[in-house]
Amino acid sequence: MRVQADRMADRPMLGGLVVFGAIVLGTMALTLTQAPPKYRHLAQDWSNRIEKAIQSGATNELLDELNSAIRKSPVDEQLFLARGSLYFRTGKVDLSLADFDKVIELQPESKPYLWQRGISLYYAKRYREGKEQFEVHRTVNPNDVENAFWHFLCAAKITNVENASREILLSGLDRREPLMQVQQMIAGKLPPDEVVKVTEKGGKSVQFYGYLYLGLYFDAKGDTAEATKYLRKCVAVDYPGYMYDVAKVHLRSLEQPSPTERAKSDK
Repeated sequence: MRVQADRMADRPMLGGLVVFGAIVLGTMALTLTQAPPKYRHLAQDWSNRIEKAIQSGATNELLDELNSAIRKSPVDEQLFLARGSLYFRTGKVDLSLADFDKVIELQPESKPYLWQRGISLYYAKRYREGKEQFEVHRTVNPNDVENAFWHFLCAAKITNVENASREILLSGLDRREPLMQVQQMIAGKLPPDEVVKVTEKGGKSVQFYGYLYLGLYFDAKGDTAEATKYLRKCVAVDYPGYMYDVAKVHLRSLEQPSPTERAKSDK
């Protein structure tokens, strides 16, 4: 979960990364330059095309192309990772998870790098498996607060926020503001108001991450109103990438009525 090309020089990037020959379309991962050379251009190509398809609304066309490519190359883990990422970013959580699992089936050593799978597991309500995925990811990416945060979210669903705060996978130094403050917040050592202050003083990336994780934090605590408020602020920042689509997926889950609520309204 580390972001955009403008910070690629000293941080993992959100565009497209390669691990063991598989593209990693997001941020919690190793840098592109650490990938085997023969795979770099392939990963960047799929990453760019997915980003362009999402921005232009041509996701169905790109999905058709990926489906065709998978029929021709059914053991190419890059294609499944690309399609899984596209599925998630267009709100098809279960389909994304099936593709991420296929990546591991084809290449078991890729599992520690698949933080995207952990996020899909969270939204599929498979919290114990999600928690384990983030624990494994920490072994290859120990300085990412986002990984610690998603582990916290899964743990909070399994028990409660208080217990989750006691078992945080503390990250090393994550230079992206306000993520170290976010880590203190979920550990119960800093009030959310302090994260808000840092967030509102920062630039676009600071505001995006601050509002995103404030929203997710308040949702974990059961405060839907505050969660919705901050996630709307996050989406309004308009910071394209994998985590931007995570924010939109989560916001939709808060704004859409549950099946029970829909049934009541239909009566």
